[in-house]
Amino acid sequence: MQLPIYSSDEEQLLMSRLWDPRIADDPEAFVLFAFPWGQVNTPLAKFKGPRQWQRDVLRTIKTHIQTNRGQIDMATLREAVSSGRGIGKSALVSWLILWMLTTRIGSSVVVSANSESQLRSVTWGELTKWQAMIINAHWWEISATKLVPAKWVCELVERDL
Repeated sequence: MQLPIYSSDEEQLLMSRLWDPRIADDPEAFVLFAFPWGQVNTPLAKFKGPRQWQRDVLRTIKTHIQTNRGQIDMATLREAVSSGRGIGKSALVSWLILWMLTTRIGSSVVVSANSESQLRSVTWGELTKWQAMIINAHWWEISATKLVPAKWVCELVERDL
């Protein structure tokens, strides 16, 4: 079971930063804040951030959120990426899953793939890699097919509601 790694004041600060609309409604800002880009002794030490095409997709989502703010009949965002292997599609999907689950309390995300094998080996493998690096990794308990809030997070949310 994951336990808090910060003091209660630090945890409160982390929550307020992650749930601030400037990050919660901007997936690019979330990805830049939540992962250790450029930090020594991390897998991202040599990277400044997402690739340009990934940033473009994240910015499209931000614009979509802004455009639909307050709308009752919201437009559906459809985004497709066609490419070869190894360019970061699964990384982008992982960031979006973690962004949604982090910034929308009680949300759920359904992920599909062409086959169960692809879902388990490629998509889920990438998700577990990014979940281990995210600033709030201790919020989640991950298994072979689920990423769920850690028990202590559920108890904290229930207590504060």
